[in-house]
Amino acid sequence: MAENWKDRFGGDLEEKSKNIQDWMYGSGGKVLGAILVVLGLYFVLRIFL
Repeated sequence: MAENWKDRFGGDLEEKSKNIQDWMYGSGGKVLGAILVVLGLYFVLRIFL
């Protein structure tokens, strides 16, 4: 099972999750944050207007 995971995704799972965290807190985090803010504002305006 573990060997298949490494073959399929290349590298260790810990390294992969660290890369994902780096992306989340880096440029990807900014993009996700902006999307969440826009969606939040959209729903608030939809409810109150």
